[in-house]
Formats: sequence, structure tokens, C-alpha cells
Amino acid sequence: MSLHIVIGPPAAGKSTYVAEHAAEGEITVDYDQLAQALGNRASHDAISPIREVAYTARQAAIDTILDHGWDAWIIHGNPSDEQMDAYEQADAVFVLVDPGREQTIKQAEQDRRSEQTFEQIDRWYEQPPHLPDAPAPDEPEEETGPKHQTCKGGSPMLTKTVSTPIKAKDGDGGTVTFDGYAAVFDNIDLGGDKIIKGAFADTLKTRYPNDGEGIPVYWDHEMTDPFKNLGLTTKAVEDDHGLHVTGQIDQSTDIGRQVAKLLKEGRVGQMSFAFDVNDGAWVDGRKRDDGNYEPGYYELRALDLYEVSICPIGMNQQTEVSAKKAILGLDPDEEPQPQPHHQKETCPAVTPRLGLAARRLQIINL
Repeated sequence: MSLHIVIGPPAAGKSTYVAEHAAEGEITVDYDQLAQALGNRASHDAISPIREVAYTARQAAIDTILDHGWDAWIIHGNPSDEQMDAYEQADAVFVLVDPGREQTIKQAEQDRRSEQTFEQIDRWYEQPPHLPDAPAPDEPEEETGPKHQTCKGGSPMLTKTVSTPIKAKDGDGGTVTFDGYAAVFDNIDLGGDKIIKGAFADTLKTRYPNDGEGIPVYWDHEMTDPFKNLGLTTKAVEDDHGLHVTGQIDQSTDIGRQVAKLLKEGRVGQMSFAFDVNDGAWVDGRKRDDGNYEPGYYELRALDLYEVSICPIGMNQQTEVSAKKAILGLDPDEEPQPQPHHQKETCPAVTPRLGLAARRLQIINL
């Protein structure tokens, strides 16, 4: 165990994530639970003076944990830069739970949250926390912790995860079939990437010409473990929403039978894919008609698809490196230096700056 800092907007699922992953007896610091323990009747949106007392109690708990170097789970939606520095000095693992603004607002509506919550969601996305930076390339990297699969030139294989309803049912001959979306188009993710329709067209045509049949399906990108190979896709096509895949789960292994069971019971709800970038370019931000600024993003135009994975709810492989980070070396809130309009950056060599701090970051898309 270690110190985990769970970050994310209101209604993102931070408390649920901690409840699912914290072991019995581990310290958990949850502002909403503190407010309830102090007398707040609602599960969220504490009233004054309970709100002020709960914040004071949370900070006292955090200070005590840091002073003693204790292991704990701390839910801290949007820490300040100073607080992030303190957590980094404590060698914390940062867990970012972010389903995206649209899904977060939808969940807040379902929970009947107050107007204050929606304002907090807007502020979180307008001013998100500054996540740990990776060290410069010449800094030594520790060889501990999880490692990426590698692809072209030994560079990390990139992955993206999407929360998606995965339908599963019993097929002919004792098989279990599934279908869902491994990728979604026209959505700027937290890493600053956007996949456009057509990004998979070439790889489907060349690698998987039979309507996307034959793409390997793994459990959580465990490509080095032959027993985590769950089967193959029977079809993969681009539609207006994203990359829609169907496939079969191999029932001859224990993990295949268990994953099929989880799928049918709705206990897993994420798909992911491993890829490399064949063509992409930075798109500058712009000022909208309403006066607000729309940030720039790295547009993924052509991708090389290696596999798709079924992933556990709330889990993802450590450090999902965005193409923006890998190719441009930029963090989510950074933009490249302006270039003349006639120059267009198209997929320079993938040279990610990945180090210990980045490996301590988990990006969770519930």
C-alpha cells in the first residue's frame, strides 16, 4: 500500500473508486463522509457551519497523515499547487477519476445535486489540477513500477480507455459474444487528444481487411501473458460514434470464463485499445462566439491499431500517455509555440518523456 490521492470533479465517482479499492482498515479521508459524520443529512453539499468544520477536520487528517508518513486514501478533488507538491514529496500515487464533463454533469443531474455542484464542475474543467510532470529525458529513471508495452522503435505503446456499455450474451456452441465501443470520436480527452472519424480506416483495411475480424482481445492490455488473451474480434467498424467492435470470448480458460461472467453481469464497463500514431497534428484553440476560449488539442488522424482490451471498472494500466504528451512533449494544459500557418506538424517521431512521477499517475475514465 502507499499514499493514494484521488483527484477529480464533483460527481465523478471518487468515493466509489476508493470504496472499491481501499482495503479494510486502511485510512480513508473523504470530505462528504466527514460532513455526514458531523451531522449533514445529505450525502453531498454540506451546509454551514458543518461545511467549515468538515474542511478543517479533513485538513487536520491530511496533515497528520503526511507528518507520520502513513498509508492512506485521500479524496482531494482539485488540490492547489502547494498541496500537490506536499503529496509528491510524500511519494503519493495520484489517481485521476474523470469521466468527462458531459458524463459528470449527467451524473450530477441523476444525483439531484445542487446548483453549487454544477458551478464546481465548471470550475474544475476550466481550471483542472496540475498533475505531476515527467522528468526530462536526461534524468535517470527508476526501473520500478509498471512498464508499457512497446511498439515502433521501442517507444511506449499508447493506449486509450473509454467507459462504454459492453453487451454480452451466450452464443452458439457455448461461446460468449460481446460488443461495445473501443474508441469514441470527436471527444477531447484529459490528455488533450481528439480522435476523428477515419482514424482507423487504413489500419482496418490493411491489418484486418475482413470487416475488422481478427483483432486480438486482451484483458487490460496484458499482452505478455498468454492466458490474458481472451479471443478475437469478429467485426470492427467505424460509425459516427466511434470504433464499434464485436467479438468472442474464449471459454477454454479460467480467466476467459470469469471475464465472460463479469461481462454478462455488467460488472466490467470499459474498453480500451493499444495504438501508434501514423498521422496527427496540433489544432490551435480559438475564442468562441460566447467569448469563452476553446482550448487546442492534438488531432489523431490515422492510427495503427494493435489490440483491444476489456478493462475492469475504475481501473486502467498505469500512466495512460496521451499522443499529445508522447509526440509534442506537452502536458494537458500546455500548447505548442505558434508556428506559421503554412507549417503543419504531422506525426514527428514518438519520443515521450516518461519518468517516475508520470508512472505514479493513474488516469481513470469511469
